[in-house]
Amino acid sequence: MKTTNKIKITAMSAGIAVVVTAAMSFTTHVVNNPPITAEVNIPAPVKQIFQRACYDCHSNNTKLQWFDKLPVVAGIVKKDVQDARKHLNFSEWDKLSPAEQESMIWEAYNMIKAGNMPLPSYAALHSNAKVTADEMTVLRNYLDTKRKTVQPDCAQSAQTLPQVTNHGASAKAIPVAPTGIRFMPEFRQWQVMSTTSRFDNTTMRVMFANPIAMKAIKEKNISPWPDGAIVAKVVWEKQIDNDGNIHPGKFVNVQFMVRNQTQYESTDGWGYAKFETQELKPAGTLLTAQTCASCHKAANKTGGIFDLSTLN
Repeated sequence: MKTTNKIKITAMSAGIAVVVTAAMSFTTHVVNNPPITAEVNIPAPVKQIFQRACYDCHSNNTKLQWFDKLPVVAGIVKKDVQDARKHLNFSEWDKLSPAEQESMIWEAYNMIKAGNMPLPSYAALHSNAKVTADEMTVLRNYLDTKRKTVQPDCAQSAQTLPQVTNHGASAKAIPVAPTGIRFMPEFRQWQVMSTTSRFDNTTMRVMFANPIAMKAIKEKNISPWPDGAIVAKVVWEKQIDNDGNIHPGKFVNVQFMVRNQTQYESTDGWGYAKFETQELKPAGTLLTAQTCASCHKAANKTGGIFDLSTLN
């Protein structure tokens, strides 16, 4: 009888110890919720989708589940939230320019559509973060209202790229981006890999692939892309003539993506550069490359390259 009582007491003590240990293992403080400086200004049905699916990471109104506060997990959650807020924070919308605000909404939609957001590991435990097909339709219908109209401008012909060459020019004549990537006039001799058109900002693009990149495309060797692959994208504003035909108008910029898994490890193996206007002014900062890499995650099925011609 005494032995039985001892067993009961021991079992009860062990149970209490487990409960106390579990209680002590929780942390009530994982992330701060800073003040909200400005909320995103979008229609209520659209905002409600983002609030439910995105705000726990991408806002200053993070609400955690009990299992988010467990040891080890809490550290991962804290880092994920901090990283998410740095890239997109719906509670600090005033820190973005109008153009950046529109771009972020598009990026959020594309990341969800591509299955990259919410993170699969996060969605597995947070079912409320999943966006349904009907909700995707709501988002798309809203974005359709943001389409920009191409204005007729028959007096303006397509602008050609400025003639910068490597032959007979000093190194200073070749612009260099903050990432260290130089403007490469030789892209004109590369093969065209695809043409694209964006209705959200009325631009059209022609994409060129250097020999290494084109060989990888033809051989379907893009998982991952080989080092040395380079893609150039030339961007023009769209122009419409009297017959309704759309063609290139004002030159906007040239963008380069350079593959080097070691050198550009922090941006998923791609280096980014952009040269704007007829002066080919280097654009952005080193932080801009991080933004580019985040956006290109939506194209992870093609190694980070949008509009890959071999998909069809």
